[in-house]
Parts: sequence; structure tokens; C-alpha cells
Amino acid sequence: MRDEYREEETSSGAGSSIGAFLLGIGVGIGVSLLFTPRSGEENRQLIADKAREGMDRATLAVGELKDQVQAGLDNAGDAAQDLKERVGGKVSDLKDRVQQAVRAGQEAYHEDLQRSETEQEGGASRAATSGS
Repeated sequence: MRDEYREEETSSGAGSSIGAFLLGIGVGIGVSLLFTPRSGEENRQLIADKAREGMDRATLAVGELKDQVQAGLDNAGDAAQDLKERVGGKVSDLKDRVQQAVRAGQEAYHEDLQRSETEQEGGASRAATSGS
């Protein structure tokens, strides 16, 4: 129980550490823009350029993620088709086995029924000859 608590504490601490790190980066960028020896126009241009770079990187990352998701979906589709084929083959084999077992059971039943009838006829004819 104690180890589980520590594990939860560590994992939640990691998220807040990342948040604090990102906040620190944002504050650092803001402070550096305020104290740079550039004019307001230069700062605006720098911010616009960095924003465009960020958008380009985000667009590229989204495109890569889209490709990865599509590849994953394609692989999942192939795996599902393969599984369907394997399961279908096994079901077909099992169906054949069950049909064979049913036929064998029916044959055994009919043979046993005929044997019983033959024994009953033999017993009835013996009783009729011994009674006469």
C-alpha cells in the first residue's frame, strides 16, 4: 500500500513538474522580450516569425501523426483480416469434426438399435418354439 502511494505521488509530481517547466519557459521568453535592446517593430516581427515557425512545426507534426495513425489503422485492418481468416479456418475445421461426430453417433445408435431388435426377435422366436 505504501509503495502504491509513492508511485502515485511520483507520477502526479511528474505532470506538475512539466507544467512548471513550461510555465518557466513562457515567463523566460516574456521577460527576454521585455528586456531586449530591439525596437517594438523588431519584437513584433520576431514574435510573428517564431509564431509562423511554430505553426509550421505543428502542421508538420500533425501530418506525421496522421501518417502514423493511418499506418496503424492499416496494420490493424491487416491483423483483423488475418485473424478472421485463421478463426474462419478453425471454425470450419471444428464444424467438420462436429458433423463427423454426429454421423458416428447416429451410426452407432442405428447399429445398437438393429442389434437390440435382432436380439428381441431371436428371444421371441426362442420363446415361441420352447412354448409349443
